[in-house]
Parts: sequence; structure tokens; C-alpha cells
Amino acid sequence: MVKDENITVGQNLKRIRKELELKQYSITGGKITRNLISLIENDKTPLYEDNAKIIAENMNSNAMEKNMNIYIEPEDILDPKRYDAKKDADVYIEGLRKRLEENHLEIRPEELQKVELFLNNWNLSDKKIIIYELWADMYYKARDFENEHMYLTKAWEYSFMYPKRKGNYRIISNLISNCINSGKYEEAIRLGNLGLLSQKNLTDNDKKVFHYNNALAYSYLNKFDDGLRELAIAKKYNLNANDKLERKILVSEGFCYVKKGEYGKALNAYNLALRMLNTNKNYDELCLIYTNMMEVFVKSKDSKKISEYLNLVINLLHDLEDNSSYIIKIYLEIANAYLFLKKYNSSEEYLLKALKVTRINDEKDLHSKILLKLFNLYIEKNEIKKIDDLMEEFVQEVSNIQKDDRFVLLLNLILYNKEEKNKDFVQKILNKGGK
Repeated sequence: MVKDENITVGQNLKRIRKELELKQYSITGGKITRNLISLIENDKTPLYEDNAKIIAENMNSNAMEKNMNIYIEPEDILDPKRYDAKKDADVYIEGLRKRLEENHLEIRPEELQKVELFLNNWNLSDKKIIIYELWADMYYKARDFENEHMYLTKAWEYSFMYPKRKGNYRIISNLISNCINSGKYEEAIRLGNLGLLSQKNLTDNDKKVFHYNNALAYSYLNKFDDGLRELAIAKKYNLNANDKLERKILVSEGFCYVKKGEYGKALNAYNLALRMLNTNKNYDELCLIYTNMMEVFVKSKDSKKISEYLNLVINLLHDLEDNSSYIIKIYLEIANAYLFLKKYNSSEEYLLKALKVTRINDEKDLHSKILLKLFNLYIEKNEIKKIDDLMEEFVQEVSNIQKDDRFVLLLNLILYNKEEKNKDFVQKILNKGGK
């Protein structure tokens, strides 16, 4: 605990000023004199609230110019114990950052309760923002998107009290990413548009990020023209051939064109991203771009190109990071390519690899998608025993589906028509069920 017992208000002012490395004249703002500051610091005259506000305002202006992530309130100067409490909060914040770096992500309920009580007791709203962000980061790394969303929302709500705070952009940006990761695409777009309107002093790169995230959300909603429109706006900002975000924009552009069936435009976007990457050998990105190009060739049924890019992708796998965020998609597209080439055993191998990663990462949506692909593969190969081996996992996945009257009706219809003679009816129902 950080304590400085029996410190006076004047001594506290001097302490804060020294910690911020500020001269006396720099906190006057032209509204009070340097001599008055000296008298206050030497306990020769009291510090009144109006002057404390002026001093705090000028301290914050200087801190912002120095790019320091700190906010001084008049109460911090007038109440030394409150400033001590802020320093205690800073110690806890540094501890959280260290835990994040070392991947120690567990946050016990009693810790949350104790810290919340402390912050509320001293009304440390500025520290709440930082701590809530860090808790959200920990939940993100633990893939607990629900709690990440909750604490990002809390941080964002408190950030409105500090409109000039530079880190506010990061909060809403992370909140948008959380919504995309959680499948809340409409909310992500709403927040993106709100961020573009409400966040002052956005850099071109900040605006580019907002438009890119909007495009990503639109693409997940299958609104590919809207996605392409957002990407076109994003590309107008801060064009930089060595910018990773610029390459991500091109990859997303290619994805939208693939979904629209415009394969030539998709390949143009991927090739441009590939040329940008030549000066920066990021194997994760390189493998992803090759994988996306391979997907185009599968859709256009170009066996020669499929084999060519399949070899490129597989040769890069050993260079990927163990925790690559692209690995499941890469495994899935390799499996799809092998399936097209009728190399069923190889397709199964990569589906099982993808399934293993989804179990580890608790990727529920992808887990069910891969199980469906395996089920269809085993049906095509007539490998009933392998279906039986995965039956418990199949049943568990289906058991997690939200059941309403329409779902129960569907099951009853399938059971009623499960005889061989009615397979066409069952297939018709399944085809109407979506992808």
C-alpha cells in the first residue's frame, strides 16, 4: 500500500507537481500567480477549491501534452488520502498488466468485489476506466466474451466523464471487436457509426479502423455490398503499403467478392495484399492469403490451382505461431480442398485437427460447423463406426440448441418421415434449415 502519513494539502500539491515533473509557473494557467503556488506548497496560505480546479486543469493539460495517461481532479489535491488511494490503484493496475503479460488470467469474484468497493469508496472514476479495461483484456484472452463486454461497457460509460481522455477511442474499438467476436453484428455497426460521430480528434488510422470493423460486421450479416462500401471508405485514409490494417482491408474485400461470386476481383484483392506482404514476411498472413486464394480455386473448380496452392499452404504450416488466430480457417480450407480432390482421408485429418483446436479454444460455432462437415464426410464414405465414435459429441452439440415449438415440430416431422421412402422429405427440411 502507498501511504504518506500526515501530509498537508500544500505538501500534497508539491508532491503531485513533482511527480508530473512540472514547474510552478506551468500550473498557473495565467489565472493565479507562481508566488501563490509557492505560498500554498509551503503551507503559508490555504488552497481553496476554485484555485484547486485551475491547478488541476493545468496539470491535466500539461500531462496530455506529455502524452501521460493520468488525470488529476481538484479532490486529489485537496485530499492527500484520496491521492494516496489513487496511487494504491496504480499499484493494482501495474499488477494487472503484469498478470496479462504472464497470462495469469484468473479473476476471483472476491477480488472483483474488493476492488469495486475500494474504487466506489474513493469515487475513483478515472481509475475505474483503466481497471475495467484491463479486466476486459483478461476476459478477452480467456475467451470470456460476455464478461469482456460487460467491463468494456462499464469503462465506456465512465469515459464520458473524461471526453478529452486519449484512450477513449481504444475502449469503443475493443467493444466493437467484442461484438463481432460475439456475433452481435448490428450492435457492432451501431457502435462503429457512433464512434465515428462522437469521438473527437480521430486520426485517419482511427477512422480507417472503424470503417474496417463496420465492413467486417456487414460481411458477417451477408451484406457484402455494404461491406465493400465501408472498405472503399477505409482505403481512402492513410494508405500505406506496409500497413497490416491495409492488408486486412484487402483480404476482407476479397472475401466479399468471393461471396458475391466475383472471383476475378477477389483474386485481384488477394494478389495486391500478397504484394504488400512481400516486404514483411508474416507467415500467418501469408498462409491466410494463400488459403483464401485456394478457396477461390475450389469454388471455381480449378483442380490444378487447388493443388498448387494446397502445397504452398501446407509447406507454410510449420512456420505458423502455435496460437495463430487463423489456424482453424486454414485447416478448414485445407480440408475443403482435399475433399474437392476426393482425398477423403486427408480431408478428415485436417477436419479433426480443426476440431481439436475448437475444443481447446471453446469455439462453439466453429465446433458445430466442423462436426457437421465430419458427419457428412463419414456418411459419404459410409464410415458408420466413426459416426458412432463421435456420437456423444454430436448429441451434446445438438442438446445445446435452443428448443422452441418450431424446433420440436421439426424433430417430430423428421422422426415421422425417417423411413427410407421419405428421405427426400427429410432432406428438403434439412436444406431449408440454413447453411
